Amino acid sequence: MTPKRFEAYTGALGVEPLDSAFTPAHLSVLLARSRQAVKKLLMDQRQIAGIGNIYANEALWRAGIDPSREARRVSVTEAGKLREAIVGVLNEAIAARGTSFRDYRDAKGERGSFAAALAAYGRAGRACPRCGARLVGTHAIDGRATVFCAYCQR
Repeated sequence: MTPKRFEAYTGALGVEPLDSAFTPAHLSVLLARSRQAVKKLLMDQRQIAGIGNIYANEALWRAGIDPSREARRVSVTEAGKLREAIVGVLNEAIAARGTSFRDYRDAKGERGSFAAALAAYGRAGRACPRCGARLVGTHAIDGRATVFCAYCQR
């Protein structure tokens, strides 16, 4: 890839969630102008770079936000909680070398251990670690596996 093509590619990406520019106010603005499901917006690399399906599920669970809620319906206060949840999940996943289910290996060839810390993703039908209700699994949001607690994620 040429430097020019790389610059065009990276220029189309959204803010990095671990960058200082990813503030609660910045996230709140992104959310406020979208009618998409909040989970779909979080995974849109043009809006925020680097949040995949697993980490979107986990951050929304931590923040107590229903993944299917319209992004613009997330309050400023909730956006702050969501930003903290995103940063926390990503930092913990990095420290654990990622999330390995099948064949993922890090740069050293080692399996990531963050899967053991997952509270929502991959746990459909099990008890919610926060409230004990049964976690719901669906593919209704952008065809991606989504797991959430219908009781404590509103």
